[in-house]
Amino acid sequence: MAFIGAKVLITPKYTASTTMLVNRAADSTDANTQYTAQQADVQLITTYKGILTSPTILDTVAKNLTQPRKVMTKKPTKAVYGRKYNSYTDSYSSYLKTKAKPAEYKLVPAKYQDITGSDLTDMVSVTNETNSQLFTVNVENTSATEARDIANEIASVFRIKISKIMSVKNVTIMSRATADYTPTSPNLKLLALIGVVLGIIIGFAWGFVREVTDRTIKSLDFITDDLGLTNLGIVNYVHKMKSIDAAKASSTVANKRIDSDRLAPRGTTPAAVTSDETDLTRESLTRSRRSGSRRI
Repeated sequence: MAFIGAKVLITPKYTASTTMLVNRAADSTDANTQYTAQQADVQLITTYKGILTSPTILDTVAKNLTQPRKVMTKKPTKAVYGRKYNSYTDSYSSYLKTKAKPAEYKLVPAKYQDITGSDLTDMVSVTNETNSQLFTVNVENTSATEARDIANEIASVFRIKISKIMSVKNVTIMSRATADYTPTSPNLKLLALIGVVLGIIIGFAWGFVREVTDRTIKSLDFITDDLGLTNLGIVNYVHKMKSIDAAKASSTVANKRIDSDRLAPRGTTPAAVTSDETDLTRESLTRSRRSGSRRI
């Protein structure tokens, strides 16, 4: 039941991750200087983690994902000039070979709707290993594709903004997020195991309570030996009948048959009973065989 409930009632969530490296270009070949710069980058990761989850980054990411954007499809090209020799003036002059071309853009529609920076705060987490220049941005969402797009957009926006915020260019995107369609939550195996354990505990507890609170008499010896009462006899228990008229009719038929058997001379066959009476008699006998016994 726990497995089925988790499968049906709990919405699965997917996680996408992108990894970034903090490493500035070495200005010196000295080993001590490089080590000092590396340790400084490691210390900066704590600061970067705070910046990554700040509204400065997440609000921009939400805006980029929910608003149409201009995307460059072709880079601008510079004009190309050539030189030619003028024999009359005995000099070279330049001429235009290829005109400059501006960049070309296209408008890309928004990918998603109703995403805010506060929504992203609950989805995003940042992790890193001790003394490592790598840190990972994890995004958990109910859609694997949306989690991937959010993680990649965070990495792109952070890489651009961090150079303006801290005047450094030491962040490199090592691996971009991909859509993983295997849900990371809920953990169905764990929930099923918890459900089995709870079911066993509740079953034992219920059985113990039923046994302790049971006041019914299950043995004739308890009445005669423990309570010191006299056994007067046993009253048969008859199951509930569907129709009282059918019960009366079957009883009448049975009595008539018994009387006819008694009155018939020896060596003769008693009068035949009609098919309806036979059916009623069979029904009565069947019910009597199924009946139990209630002891007093």
